Amino acid sequence: MTPTDSTPRSDADAALLEGLLQLAVEGQTDDDAFRTIGEEVFTRLLDTYGADAQKAA
Repeated sequence: MTPTDSTPRSDADAALLEGLLQLAVEGQTDDDAFRTIGEEVFTRLLDTYGADAQKAA
């Protein structure tokens, strides 16, 4: 898959990251939405790269 490929999963991932960035830029890091999106992004990263990578760090 190339970076220009568009799949529903990659579109959803991009939307999550964009939302997280927008909240951070606006200084809304104490907001529940920021925390919720951050947890979802973290979960997806663990799903993608595995929990073993966390132990190595």
